[in-house]
Amino acid sequence: MMRSAWVLFTFLLVIGGNSLSRAVDVDYGSELPRVSPREPTAALASFAVADGFEIQLVAAEPLVASPVAIEWDASGAMFVCEMRGYSENRDDGISRIAKLTDNDGDGVYDSRTTYADGLNWPTGLFPFDGGLFVGDAPDLWYLKDTDGDGVSDVKQRVLTGFGTSNVQGLMNSFRWGLDNRIHIACSSVGGDIRTGHATNDSPSINIRGRDIALDPRTYVFEPTSGAAQHGMGFDDWGRKFVSSNSDHIQQVMFEDRYIARNPYVIPPPSRISIASDGPQAEVFRTSPVEPWRILRTRLRVSGQAKGPIEGGGRAAGYFTGATGVTIYRGDAWPEQWKGTAIVGDVGSNLIHRKQLQQDGLEFIAQRIDQQSEFVTSTDIWFRPAQFANAPDGTLHVVDVYREVIEHPLSLPEEIKKHLDLTSGRDRGRIYRLAAKDRAPRPPASLQAMSISELVQTLKHDNAWHRETAARLLYERQDQAAAKPLRQLAGESASPLGRMHALYALSGLAALDEASLLRALRDTDPQVRRHAVRLIDTIAVTDELTDALLRLADDTSIEVRYQLAFTLGAWPRDRKVEALARIAKQNPSNRWITAAVLNAVGSEARQLKTSLAGELPELTKRLDEQISIRSRVTDSRSGGDTHPKPQPVVNRSAETKAQRQAVLARYDGVLTLPVDLERGSEQFKKHCSGCHRVDGIGFEIGPNLATIKSRGAETVLTSVLDPNREVNPQYINHVIVTTDGRVLSGTIVDEGATSVTLRRAENVTESVLRIEIDQMKSTGLSIMPEGFENSIDRQAMADLIGYLMQAP
Repeated sequence: MMRSAWVLFTFLLVIGGNSLSRAVDVDYGSELPRVSPREPTAALASFAVADGFEIQLVAAEPLVASPVAIEWDASGAMFVCEMRGYSENRDDGISRIAKLTDNDGDGVYDSRTTYADGLNWPTGLFPFDGGLFVGDAPDLWYLKDTDGDGVSDVKQRVLTGFGTSNVQGLMNSFRWGLDNRIHIACSSVGGDIRTGHATNDSPSINIRGRDIALDPRTYVFEPTSGAAQHGMGFDDWGRKFVSSNSDHIQQVMFEDRYIARNPYVIPPPSRISIASDGPQAEVFRTSPVEPWRILRTRLRVSGQAKGPIEGGGRAAGYFTGATGVTIYRGDAWPEQWKGTAIVGDVGSNLIHRKQLQQDGLEFIAQRIDQQSEFVTSTDIWFRPAQFANAPDGTLHVVDVYREVIEHPLSLPEEIKKHLDLTSGRDRGRIYRLAAKDRAPRPPASLQAMSISELVQTLKHDNAWHRETAARLLYERQDQAAAKPLRQLAGESASPLGRMHALYALSGLAALDEASLLRALRDTDPQVRRHAVRLIDTIAVTDELTDALLRLADDTSIEVRYQLAFTLGAWPRDRKVEALARIAKQNPSNRWITAAVLNAVGSEARQLKTSLAGELPELTKRLDEQISIRSRVTDSRSGGDTHPKPQPVVNRSAETKAQRQAVLARYDGVLTLPVDLERGSEQFKKHCSGCHRVDGIGFEIGPNLATIKSRGAETVLTSVLDPNREVNPQYINHVIVTTDGRVLSGTIVDEGATSVTLRRAENVTESVLRIEIDQMKSTGLSIMPEGFENSIDRQAMADLIGYLMQAP
């Protein structure tokens, strides 16, 4: 039963799905006409933009080529990461970093300097101390121009070991954090990260399933929660949002460093999907669907080409290439749009936006534009890969501008041979999304600002100004800033200014008790929350302790949530009482429960006593933690709990022949008469463990109500040969625990202390790393072969017939 329960999950699991007859010998050239690019002026005419906004060109070829990320230095110069080696020319070293300058102050860039060249796959950059951090996996570099000619002459390897196995899963989205660190999204490939001067056998930190934060002064880095695919950003208050191709907006719920404090607690997943219309929501493109995409879908549906059949057999109309999630934090749009979440879809040539509505600790992302999008283009070359809050208060759009933007391995050879994946390598566009009838702010330069001017800029309405001022204060390390920062922290009318002043003081190692005491009593809950977050950076007195613990009854759940995590580092008896008060106010909130369980540490028995049976579910979890502590010693290493990625197992010729023989046995089955009632029973028996149809089953895989669009022959092939080619996301992993248990499933979450596997019937099982003896990839789909042993020809016909007419 468990084997058959995985049966139709293959629609997600199998990248393969080659049919009984492939199409490699057919020439499809006549169906694949080349699509010509549009010159910049013509491209502008292709856009449709939501009311009240307009799109303006600020840079185009020959100034830029294949841009994938942009940042501005303190003088207002724009640095552009040009990934010209995308997607198959990494080793040619043709990628570059460009420096663009607006010479006449009209908001359009006039000149360029190639700041650095000879790069491979650069995907992110960030300015610091007169130079640039540049991510070019497997390395993170620091580049600097020391002689003033505009070209870097220093190239220092800072970190190494970032993964390179997926051109669409590389490190990206370099962001300045409130904590004076550069936060880097490490995407789906992760890596084993070492310092730049290390050798291959030097100790490393595995970051699979996590991002990192780098101190740009010391090069010390720390894993952080996140690790979606491409796109990461913060809102004004430091909440983190990420995106993946088919899960367009997600929220990160806690910091990895807090979870790492307690190895005996399994937390919830660190990131959650928050789109009200679902991860792979509908989108409304105005561009024609690319001919190659239409052909690929047709071949996959018919079984003539390998690959997943997405969107119910539709070639487009849903998120397939979501990227660059960014929260608008400028001051040049009307106030109502501040905090809007912006997401691009490079496959559908559009920009999507959502309104974030807070629901306790979680956000709900609601579609703003109904049956339309924020920005669409009829030009299929428009590829909005990233966004940036700009010095002028607008949002800038990074358009890679490519004829084809697709992972090479997902293109069938019979299609790929007719395409040119380098087409557009020397083109690229950068746009400004501006409110109509609002002139952009003149170019800004903070480089020459005095200390007092930088301090005052921390309360600026534009996020770029605040963050650049914070970065410059951290760079300069001038203790003369301490006095005006304390004044700003205590007296500013701006809550954002007060918060930024606290972090700037912390970056100078000048955060004092008086400033924190005021902040803990601040009228704004976000200032209080961040004061709680910062309290573990200074020596704590009794007065601070009293002020902190009073916040266990704070009116804000965010303050109480942060307080619970902060108390995890406090070996004080009084924290138990505070944790009990926090837990009792939100007894059913899983995030509060997780924070309390994480923070209680060795005082679990005391907290259980304090609860006096009031919260039975929390008491049960405390008993589990006590039990784990009793059987696991702190010194246990847990073996190799961060195995390196393993390649998919190559099937032998014998196995391929066996699967082909099974398919042959079922030849003609789709012509048999169908009994839909019997088909429904077959679905309940074999498939409902992973799929949901007509209100029945578990929706681990896609809802099969759309299965009729995929083609019956493809269904048959995929069911009977699930390991033809497997998506790495759904490879089966096996864990052997220290007490001899053997678990298997796909990895759905990883953190500092635990790994979570999922198998049929939506059953998930999490294992503490300290209890793992071995963990490895099998290289095979989690759906086993052999379904033919559970279902005969007539039953198969009935099942597929039922699915093809499912409502």
